[in-house]
Amino acid sequence: MSETVADLELDDEHVTIGLDDTLVEGCKRLVSIPSGILIVLDEEDQVKGVIGQRQMLKAIGNGVDVNETLCKEVMEMDVLKVSMSDAIPDVIKSVNERMPQAVVAVDENGAFEGYFSPDDYRQAQSILSSNPSLGSL
Repeated sequence: MSETVADLELDDEHVTIGLDDTLVEGCKRLVSIPSGILIVLDEEDQVKGVIGQRQMLKAIGNGVDVNETLCKEVMEMDVLKVSMSDAIPDVIKSVNERMPQAVVAVDENGAFEGYFSPDDYRQAQSILSSNPSLGSL
């Protein structure tokens, strides 16, 4: 059974994009995945923010020029960063306490490793429910 973040499948339900990419590029990437999120990275693969379908539609609805507006201008920055070695009970506790816009896993240098999606959250809760010895919610 999974006990750490590294044991979860974190390489689905997201695509990455750069801070200076336009919303046009963001739209193209976002529609390439059925449900998910754009992870906005800087040149060192550090997570700077996220853009979901809601943020994208809000920006377009507000009339921004999608050819000129950069991802860094519309991204949400409330991102909880966790380590791949973090225990699942600790991550669930942090998520429940903080309620961030997104949760991402990073390596020891803070570089992006994966997206802790809502499905991953449900899987982690299921792991805890079926293994009380791992910790309580």
